[in-house]
Amino acid sequence: MHVFLGDSTGLLPDMPNGLTFALLRPLIIPLALVCLGLGFVLWRFMGDIPSVLSMGLQLLLDGLRHGGPSAPRAESSIAYPVDAGVDTIRAVDPAFSIPSFLLEVERIGGLVVAGWANRNLADCRNLMTDACWDLQAAQLARPVGDGWRAFAQTVAVTAETIVAVRSEPGIHRINVRMRMACPPGTGKVIRGRRILEWIEDWTMVRPRVASTGWRVDGMNHVAVHLERAA
Repeated sequence: MHVFLGDSTGLLPDMPNGLTFALLRPLIIPLALVCLGLGFVLWRFMGDIPSVLSMGLQLLLDGLRHGGPSAPRAESSIAYPVDAGVDTIRAVDPAFSIPSFLLEVERIGGLVVAGWANRNLADCRNLMTDACWDLQAAQLARPVGDGWRAFAQTVAVTAETIVAVRSEPGIHRINVRMRMACPPGTGKVIRGRRILEWIEDWTMVRPRVASTGWRVDGMNHVAVHLERAA
């Protein structure tokens, strides 16, 4: 029997040599960056898994509890261009018109101005929201000299124009530019000159289902105009 000794080097892969390391060296940094990126993505994904599972479980429980999908979320607040906002209100209240609305705001403004002048807003309680009423009552409690509203007994109120319309859950909100003009010589003196008029933006609100009238929700100061110096 003859025994032949074979060469086993052909059955084993070649061991890396210095040349192999030299060729792989430029790839070390890109490979490391790729590994770091994959690790970061996996880490973020694994971090989101509990929240995703929790949301899915909550939806499933809501469906089982109510016998169907969960109720839709409440509508969000939407600001419209004036014309589009008026059309939105008319879609719910076809009788709404800008002239009649401004006349109603002007009527409310006259009652409020009379309350300022008389330092008694009792007749205006139903014309204001709770937040507006609390703020106006607090301002009225200050000394007369702290403000200018009570100094003109015959202020003329004009609701000039609608400046903004917003639809919110359950209510319509309209901002109206208001002009309060004082008769000459009756306004409060500021720096030696009397107030001629002041401008405010009033926020009017009403339920989308018009069960009540428009009420004042805010009065934001815009400008004060003084009489010309003599």
